[in-house]
Amino acid sequence: MVMRKASPETDQISRSILQKAIRRGDLELTKKAIEFIIQDNDFDWMRKRLAVMTFEECWTYGLDVSYEKDEKIISSHYLKLVNTVKNKNAAGLGSLAYVLSEGDDSVFQKNSGDRAIRIIAEAIKRPKDFWEWVHKQAINEKQKILVENADKGFRKAGWPWDRAFAQAAAYLTVTDEIPKTIFVEPKSDPNFPLWVGIDKHTKEGKEAIREAAKKIGFNANKALWLAFYFESATCNQISNSPWWDREIFWRMSKLELDVEKGKDIWNKLKPIVISLLVDEVKKLQEKLSSVKKHTNENKPIQTTIF
Repeated sequence: MVMRKASPETDQISRSILQKAIRRGDLELTKKAIEFIIQDNDFDWMRKRLAVMTFEECWTYGLDVSYEKDEKIISSHYLKLVNTVKNKNAAGLGSLAYVLSEGDDSVFQKNSGDRAIRIIAEAIKRPKDFWEWVHKQAINEKQKILVENADKGFRKAGWPWDRAFAQAAAYLTVTDEIPKTIFVEPKSDPNFPLWVGIDKHTKEGKEAIREAAKKIGFNANKALWLAFYFESATCNQISNSPWWDREIFWRMSKLELDVEKGKDIWNKLKPIVISLLVDEVKKLQEKLSSVKKHTNENKPIQTTIF
């Protein structure tokens, strides 16, 4: 499968900090990241990425999401998503199914959950057949809306694992009751750890994590995964997400670790990574500080969740 590489001009760190701010429920940082990305002429990415973040972070928000070419509407969805209690079930199921689609059957636990992983893995290989099937399974209005929005989101996602989140969300929609999306009060942390946005998905973050692993004599590739699960993926609040728990358990077993051991090793790596990223954090602070408030006076960013 051919993978699309990001353009060298793409500001991967600003994109990354947007998702970290949303995961951790930081409203002010999310606003700054949105405004920076729009000023950086990257709105088209932000609009498409909304689909991925919705089904990765809180798949039940798929009932409300939309993808208009409108900065105000897209920004409003991000600001609502930031205040959700995250539900990572679609992310967990989609990730496990993607692994199976690549030929790794270690995701199986020989229980009833294996069937769902098989279905989504097959959906990854035969998306047209899957979407025809899942649309037919949607029998009530909520199911129809969420499946339709997942289908649209699938078509906007670029990477196969991102698409798998949308497929998993659609499957969860028609096979069980859709949980209610829970919103919490907005919060903002003036001391938000900006370094978490400079993670394994950025060149600078990857180099820092690898260097930290070298310093403690730990496998660099394993360190990258620990950084993701125990730092990058941290959420403000998370609802019961057994598929996400299953994915973490599976990944740790692949790394020949358990969850507690993985956390312990990451806690040794973390301060080293932070020290290596001091200069990059300053650069990110300068970028965010350069943001002009409400660049489009006719389309101010919505600040409430209702």
